[in-house]
Formats: sequence, C-alpha cells, structure tokens
Amino acid sequence: MSQQKIAWQPTPKQAEYLAAPEEEVLYGGAAGGGKTDALLIDALGAWQNALDNGRYRALILRQTFPQLRDVIDRSRSLYPIASPGATYNESTREWRFPSGAKIIFGYAERDADRFQYQGQEFQFVGFEELTQWATDTIYRYLWSRLRSSDPTIKCLMRATCNPGGVGHKWVMQRWEISATGGATRFPVKEVIKLDDGHEIERVINRRFIPAKVGDNPHLSVDYRANLAQLGEAERAQLLHGRWDVVDIPGQIYKAELQAAMEQGRLTNVAYDPRLPVHTAWDLGIGDATTIVMWQQNGREVWVIDYYEASGEGLSHYVGVLQGRNYVWGTHYAPHDIQVRELGTGKSRIEVAASLGIKFQMVPQIGVDDGINAVRDLFPRMWFDERNTSRLLDCLRNYRKDYNAALGEFKPRPVHDWASHGADAVRYMAVAMNEKPARERKTNLQPISAGWMG
Repeated sequence: MSQQKIAWQPTPKQAEYLAAPEEEVLYGGAAGGGKTDALLIDALGAWQNALDNGRYRALILRQTFPQLRDVIDRSRSLYPIASPGATYNESTREWRFPSGAKIIFGYAERDADRFQYQGQEFQFVGFEELTQWATDTIYRYLWSRLRSSDPTIKCLMRATCNPGGVGHKWVMQRWEISATGGATRFPVKEVIKLDDGHEIERVINRRFIPAKVGDNPHLSVDYRANLAQLGEAERAQLLHGRWDVVDIPGQIYKAELQAAMEQGRLTNVAYDPRLPVHTAWDLGIGDATTIVMWQQNGREVWVIDYYEASGEGLSHYVGVLQGRNYVWGTHYAPHDIQVRELGTGKSRIEVAASLGIKFQMVPQIGVDDGINAVRDLFPRMWFDERNTSRLLDCLRNYRKDYNAALGEFKPRPVHDWASHGADAVRYMAVAMNEKPARERKTNLQPISAGWMG
C-alpha cells in the first residue's frame, strides 16, 4: 500500500492556534510563525466539517489588493489538495468547494470599503496583518457580518499580525498584550441592542497566541540571521515579538520622540504655579477639537496637559479650562477661527471672546514648514507622560500615507485621529517661533522631585 503524501502539517504553535476554541483569536507576534498558512488552513473549518455545508462562507482580508495576491497564491498550493474539486474564480476572488461552500478573499484599504460587505453573512472572518489598519473601524464592522443561520456552524473571528504598524496601539489594547508579548486569554461581556429595542448580553472569549521564530522549525538559519541584523525597533518586534517598541511606517516625528525617550523627557512634569500655562488649539467642526497646554521656563517647554473631545461647542472647552486650577497665559488658535459660521454670522473667535477666551491667531504657513517648526522645538520639550499620553499617541501615529501601487510615501500627512493632536502641537510651535511667549529668565526648578529623571 502506498503511503499518502501529507500536503501540510502544522508546527506545534500553529496546532495550538488551530485548536483554539475561543470566538476571537489573534495569532502572531514575531516574524516566522507561519501566520498566513495558519489563517488559510483555519478558514477551511476542518474541525467542524465546514466545507461539507453549502452555506458556509469564510472571508480573508488584507488591507490592499497587491498584498492580497500573495495570500491567494499560497491558497492555490493548499486548497486543491485539502479539498479535491475546489475551484478558484479569479474575477470574484473566491474558492468554491463541491458542497457550494466558499472562501472569499477581499481587501479594505479605507474605512468606507467596509460597506462592500454590507448585507453579507460570514461564519469565519480572518484579517491578515491586522496592525496595518489604523483603526478598528473595519474590524468591528466585520464583527456585525459574523453570524450563522445554521446552528451547527460556529462563527469565528481570527487575525494575524506582527507588532508595529499604524494599528499597533488599538490591537495591543484590544487583546491586552503586555510589553513582552506574552499570551492572553480573557472573557469580554458585550451588550447588544436589538432592532426591537431590547438588549441582550453575551460573553465573547478573546485570546492572543504569540509565536516566535524558534516556534517554526522550518525556518532557515539565514532567515533568523537576517532578522538579527534589523534596526533596534524592528529587531525587537520581529525577532523577539515585543510590543513596547513602536515603529510606524511613515512616522513623521520618529527621531524626535526617540530622542525625547532616551533623554528622559517623557516623564513626570508637574504644574508649576509660578509660571503661566499657555494653550494651542486645533478647532474641529465635524471632528475632534484638541488643546495642548504648556509652560515655559527659559528655553525649556513643559507640556503638562492635553484635552481632546468631539461634538462639543466652545462653551464645553472653556468649561474644561475653568476646571483646571491653572494660571492661564496666552491662548493660540489657527487663522480659520476668524471664519464666520452660517446661521449666527459670528466667528468662533468672537464666540470664544464672549465666553472669556481671547485667542491670539497663529500665522498661516504651510504644513511642511509647521512640521519643521515642531522638529526645531522638540529638543526643548518635556512631556508629562500621564497627562499627555493621548497626545504622545497622536505624535507617534502622525504619519505620511504609503502609496502601495507606487511603492512610496505620499507628500502630505494622513488626516485621521492622530492628526488633530499633532496639528495642535504644530500651531504651538509656529506660535512660539513667530511670536513666542515671553520667556522668564529664571532659575526655577520643577516642582516635582526627581523630575529631571
């Protein structure tokens, strides 16, 4: 009797992932864990004979179509052997199996792309390289498409990724991943509102399964050696699977933030009542309004506080400042604060003045010049890490977009959640460069003991 050839056999770590019973599982960490193969095999649903059910639908996503090609190519090597008779349709990007079951490949580059899946139903959704999505918008939307009219088919949400990328922060928070990238497993209670107004509670089990280079015996010595030669941040992420080193493609203030961290300028900076607190605002209409608050002692700039909110009027933000026990200095705002609003005919600078805030307008200059002003100011800036954690996240994630088709970064920064805080810092730097707050030539020491690190 001839021995049947084994087409694919999991590593022990891949086997752990494939056996995971939790509804929501993230697999990855360091490079070389065999993430793509594991996701493709998982979509077959072999443990519950999913391909025997003609109503079974699985969706595998990457962010862009060029990235998706590699996944599709790998599926061509696996699926015909796993299920003889399976056929691939190039135009619809889907595998159809003899029972009528389907595995569909898709991509979603922008948040609006999620609506192409509106009205569809999937029993398996898998995201490849999840940290390449800047927000969880698409991920959460696809959760709503995960359902089954057949009680014999269990629905699964799966994702793979390495640390880093523009979505590093939200992925790390969702799976409660530690700095060292250890495994996690925990229940999450969800409250779901039904169309009839009733609410139901359910518990979703969420799990992170880390894999490292050493977990894959098929990797060559050269592959490991190449990872060891990467830069410090990439080596920590891809070789050691660490999540406390963020390297975001196109990151605008990467060098400045790295220097601030190495020099101990991300620390505990207490408010000093002997100095006024100045503010710089980015005033949103349909999106976030942000306020950066800082003090200046000689050449040092102490960024002590930050506030951000959406959908609120100016009176809300004035109330926020009144609630801080600070001695206020100058309030800076961009030039568009002079624009008169429809309906009232009043500009926001007039509305603010009526509420007790007298703004000084920041000169209008180009975005690139403003970014350079921030870079010039950065060596003098100290941040209170606790009160400005959201602002630091904005600065870390402020980036130039990548054009995958051309293989290059676009000239303008991405306009997303991170840009609002970064814009406020830009206005702050321009204001200080053009007409700086009056410097006090003093020998004052910071109030917080040990503030200098």
